[in-house]
Amino acid sequence: MSNQRNRDRKKSALGRNLNELPSVPYEEVADATYGGNHEAVNQWFGDIDPSTLSGIQVANDGAINAYNFRMTSVGIDPEVRSLNKDKWLELGDLLFRFHQSIQWLIGDWLIYGDEQKWGETDKLAKKLGYEATTLYEYKSVAKSIPFELRTDRLSFGHHKLVASKDSEEQKYWLERAAFGDVDEATNVSKPWSISRLRNEMKGDVSDETSNPFDRSVQRIEREVTKRKWNKLPADERLKRYEHLKNILARMEQWGFD
Repeated sequence: MSNQRNRDRKKSALGRNLNELPSVPYEEVADATYGGNHEAVNQWFGDIDPSTLSGIQVANDGAINAYNFRMTSVGIDPEVRSLNKDKWLELGDLLFRFHQSIQWLIGDWLIYGDEQKWGETDKLAKKLGYEATTLYEYKSVAKSIPFELRTDRLSFGHHKLVASKDSEEQKYWLERAAFGDVDEATNVSKPWSISRLRNEMKGDVSDETSNPFDRSVQRIEREVTKRKWNKLPADERLKRYEHLKNILARMEQWGFD
């Protein structure tokens, strides 16, 4: 019994000492394991980027390992979950980033595939288990909205509403919707909802008998009166003032006073 207790004490002491040891880069461990044979080290470890070891990796079974969590097609593996709060928060940030941008990512991915002639959308939809119409929609919106006009203050649905417009109108409506309305209590702007953007855009469309002058006046009225000009920050007022100047310049070209 005494021998067993001594062995247990030695194991306990060894465990404490191991926990106090500094972490060693995997290259040094591999180098020591292969006796300084760098050719063997490169063969087995050379294709591994150390910066990715704590990032995202795709396992052979298709699971995604990220921040010490294992994500599968049916959720997070309860057997592989980090107890570190920072890692948990990093994973949440990653998940929400993908959730908010996945339609853009798929749309751009499809466009790139088309450019390289790597796959037809219909065949990809069948292979990936998506409706072809959904993929065509993602691709169409991504193709219609230039990368530099997209904003993460608005959803993919907002951008879809302006996809059929020319780039100048896209920029105008996306900027207006992204800035949104200024809360009088907090003086903080809140982006428009999709329905609000839709209604504002409908209000900008007049019947066939209206002329460019009438449409311009309607737009100016909305900018100056409805938007509570004095509540807007200085940079936003300047931006909208420049836009109004452009409208007036076009009116002059049309021959209106």
